[in-house]
Amino acid sequence: MDSNSIKQYQACIKQLLSEYETLNTDWSTIETIFDDIQMRYLVLRIGWNNQQRIHLCLIHIDIKDDMVVIQANNTEDMLDDELVALGIPHEKIFPGILPPNIQEHLKHGKLG
Repeated sequence: MDSNSIKQYQACIKQLLSEYETLNTDWSTIETIFDDIQMRYLVLRIGWNNQQRIHLCLIHIDIKDDMVVIQANNTEDMLDDELVALGIPHEKIFPGILPPNIQEHLKHGKLG
């Protein structure tokens, strides 16, 4: 993967995840974590709801092997569609949240 593609993917992911920073509530805050070295990007909800500690990974996206891998999506949003709208080719987005047997079929274009 060339460095221009990596930089483009990183910029698109950061732009998308930064939009979630406005979802703070009275009982929690949203934190984004951008690790350009490991190419790992997260959105966390952290806080307290009465006496219950809140620490939830809302979104986890990695860049691995020339692909944008959605490792976790605990939102109602279609992250793959939003990443495509920002300029990442659909064929470069991989749903890491699917079971391994389904992932293998997707990698080889044999699903369906």
